[in-house]
Amino acid sequence: MSAATDVIDSTHGTVHMILGGGGVSGTTNGKFFADGTGKVLTAVSATADPGTGKRTATYVKEKAVWSAVRDIEHPYGFAAFTVDPGRRPGDTTSMHVTYYNVNKPRGELSVFEKFTLHRRRSDG
Repeated sequence: MSAATDVIDSTHGTVHMILGGGGVSGTTNGKFFADGTGKVLTAVSATADPGTGKRTATYVKEKAVWSAVRDIEHPYGFAAFTVDPGRRPGDTTSMHVTYYNVNKPRGELSVFEKFTLHRRRSDG
């Protein structure tokens, strides 16, 4: 992915940004499905298994059209956000997002992606 900045007009609907792998204890970036599908949790059992104390999960495999970018080479990174609220009522609010890879072995940073979300303020 290039470090070019894309602009996303969020007035056309909800924008979801999912950063990271969901709080697992290890790296999972090497476990992506090669066919472009994703494993989606759809339900859990009503009661926990007495032996494990955990509820049984139900998963489905679906086309991951919601996954815009996958980075198999870099397991760590973070996003930085800056917000420009606009200068007056009815102006445009912009949120600038830069996602950085944290590169092994010394933790140097490199820009992986930049984009900007914008929409008109509702106070004007």
